[in-house]
Amino acid sequence: MLTRTSLKLLPIVLLACNSYVIAQPKGFTAIKDVANFEQSFAKANAATNTILSDFLQTQHLSLMKEKIRSKGKFYYSKPDKLRIEYTSPYTYHVVMNAGHLLVKDENKTSKINTRNSKMMQSINRIMVDCMNGKLMHNPDFKATAYESAGQYLLMLVPTTPAMKKIYSGIDVYLQKANYDVVKISMNEVEGDHTDMEFTNTRRNTPLNETLFKAK
Repeated sequence: MLTRTSLKLLPIVLLACNSYVIAQPKGFTAIKDVANFEQSFAKANAATNTILSDFLQTQHLSLMKEKIRSKGKFYYSKPDKLRIEYTSPYTYHVVMNAGHLLVKDENKTSKINTRNSKMMQSINRIMVDCMNGKLMHNPDFKATAYESAGQYLLMLVPTTPAMKKIYSGIDVYLQKANYDVVKISMNEVEGDHTDMEFTNTRRNTPLNETLFKAK
């Protein structure tokens, strides 16, 4: 059974409720032609088969004064293979592939069939949709699109009961020049939130299939 404690291991889970109010974010304005943005977003990712990025994860926990920072590598392979590999301060990785989830550290390996969990299916789809340009059409969230001089911002509010129990909202920042995901801010109902910032993003770099082994 997937408990809330085990979910805390996943940055994507640290990634709502009706009290989350969308206000126009500072420095951003609403995108007027959303349909054109959606088409451009999808087109920019259509030719992308793999993505490799460095990431910095910062956790803001209500019970702790200091922020918790982690570093690592993020891997994506079309259509739905993900690997989040932590290298500092601890070494472990998370793999999602074809409905299977694997969490592995130095001492333990946990395997989960995400087809048995509606929530985990949705979490997997959020991450994949970020990479393939289909985020505006995720059925579990209502998306509002904004833009600044250099970035796009997609603010997601959950619409299903399962997602509302965990998230108050998820904000996805895209580089305007190439639609690369540069940051995901994940806000929990209980007040904690986690930021994942992506740098040195490389598209269509050959990736070994063993990276995505989840069975």
